[in-house]
Amino acid sequence: MSETTTRSEPRGVAFVLIRMTAQGEAAHRAAGGEGLPPADREMYGALTAALETWQGLGTLRPSALLLIEWLATEWAGYRSQLLGQDQDRFDSWLGEFGDEVSLSQRHAHPAGPTCLELLTVAASAQSSDSPKEHAARLAIPFLGYLRPDSELEDAREIALSFALWAGQDLSALMQHDAERIVGYTEARAR
Repeated sequence: MSETTTRSEPRGVAFVLIRMTAQGEAAHRAAGGEGLPPADREMYGALTAALETWQGLGTLRPSALLLIEWLATEWAGYRSQLLGQDQDRFDSWLGEFGDEVSLSQRHAHPAGPTCLELLTVAASAQSSDSPKEHAARLAIPFLGYLRPDSELEDAREIALSFALWAGQDLSALMQHDAERIVGYTEARAR
């Protein structure tokens, strides 16, 4: 947890969370596990610590948005690589995954549909977009999801979803090799 709080800029936090999730996935696979690995309380605690730090500094909304942008962008890249850099396959996967998420999250305040909207924006970043246009396209669904008295919890739910998805895909790309995961995330975090 101390690594996340000492490196509390959103980019550094994103790569710590992705690394923790990917390593958990790799360890689970190495132990012969199938399906999802057990919940990673340490990663959850690291995410919560970063969000609480930003809340204490009065920067929760912009910092969490940057964190989510990093997580979504990295995940889009990992998924694209897993699909062979084929945009049509990525678009098809995104539609199918979106349907899955929408069906599985039928409760009053689901994060999944907002995550998919954010992923779509991150994955379709146009070189013609100005940084302000891109930030606005991300901010609208993110800020619309945050409830007034539950901002930290809501931001955590979205960031947690992206960290889990990105970590699982990175682990697969690195063939569940913990050392490769560490090397990759350390290099990307610089």
